[in-house]
Amino acid sequence: MILAGRYLPEQPLAKGGFGTTFIARDRYTPAMRRCVIKQLLPVGLNPQQMEVAKSMFEREGAVLEELGRHPNIPDLLAFFPVESGAEEYFYLVQEYIDGLTLEQVVDQTGGLLESEVTEMLESLLPVLQFVHDSGSIHRDIKPSNIMVGRQDTKYYLLDFGAVKQITAAVPGQRSTGIFTPGFGAPEQMRGDRVLPATDIYALGVTCIYLLTGKHPEDLFDLQKNQWNWLGQVAAPVSSEFSQVIDRMTANAPSDRYESAQAALNALRSAQTQAAQIAAAPNSAPPISSSQAQVSASSPAPVATQVQVQVFPQVTPPKPLALPPLASQLVAAFGIGFEAGLLGLFSRHVLSVNFGPFSYAIAVSIMLLVLWLRISRTLDNKDLLLFVNGLSLLAAFLVPLIWKFANLPSFFELVLLSAVTGSFVVALSAFARLVYQTLYRLL
Repeated sequence: MILAGRYLPEQPLAKGGFGTTFIARDRYTPAMRRCVIKQLLPVGLNPQQMEVAKSMFEREGAVLEELGRHPNIPDLLAFFPVESGAEEYFYLVQEYIDGLTLEQVVDQTGGLLESEVTEMLESLLPVLQFVHDSGSIHRDIKPSNIMVGRQDTKYYLLDFGAVKQITAAVPGQRSTGIFTPGFGAPEQMRGDRVLPATDIYALGVTCIYLLTGKHPEDLFDLQKNQWNWLGQVAAPVSSEFSQVIDRMTANAPSDRYESAQAALNALRSAQTQAAQIAAAPNSAPPISSSQAQVSASSPAPVATQVQVQVFPQVTPPKPLALPPLASQLVAAFGIGFEAGLLGLFSRHVLSVNFGPFSYAIAVSIMLLVLWLRISRTLDNKDLLLFVNGLSLLAAFLVPLIWKFANLPSFFELVLLSAVTGSFVVALSAFARLVYQTLYRLL
């Protein structure tokens, strides 16, 4: 499938109630650059709900066009509808970020150190301030919506599907209740109007998740209506840092920091206090090794060492997935038919004009077609017109020269093509099975 004549979906990333996200290739770039395509495909919605979903999707595209200029937010590349009969689908194309989400990092390494979470906050709090200054609220900050790049180790804020514009809110207006359980602020869960402090709360809960490696719902005391996370951290944290997190996750929005910048200032002040305590003569031993990292005079080398351990180059094994049998049989006949026609062309046309070089030319043509297919310079639809179109034309011309050449019958050619093509597809499927078996073993 080609979207807008340009984008070639490669593999699905995620699927939710409102659509599916794919990794794709952009044919209009020299290196066929990777991108992320988000498809709006709500299921089971009535017309009114469909209009709401469509409005949210369009709002996400408009906000991303504005916010994508920030280096820590993926850029919006395209936004377009596609009509298919009576149905209309919407697609949003974004910059592809090669990295791991913080949820994947915790799954691989467990809870993180204070220094690692501090580094994340120092990177994302300015991004959050930029989002709020632009008149938007993210509304769905969580570990799976924060990614760290494999190469540049930058933190990226993802998925603005639940974004809400501050300027659109009016007094008394209630929230639509879009949030992730455990990370949503109390005002979100009550359906009240969301504020910039709502995002600060979700980011604070994300820090608790990173420090403990446990889901927030397992760390909140419902009877006391307060967080109980300090005893569950993977490594002890300083009291200065825990006070910053506690204020970010306060129940009332007025008790939290008034802005992301204020939270960043408090975080830096906590680091300074921890450094002064560590440097004071006859001071008590540091609470944890992570506090010592925070108090170091040049923390950059420490952060670099941590990143190498936290973000390994992990590639999950790919499951074996073969195309449907009907598609394989059609492909088998097509490949065999092309090979049969190319053989006839080589024997009766090239051999007359090029003699001993005819088979070399025929093999070169086959390799060219194979390269066009593998490199995706021409996709399957292009090849259908380019190669199969020429094959079909040749099939019409063959009967015209039947009485002038010693050729096999047309039925024999079709049968031979089907058998040859089936053998090729079966052989390629067997090779894929052997490769993936060895891949899993090694």
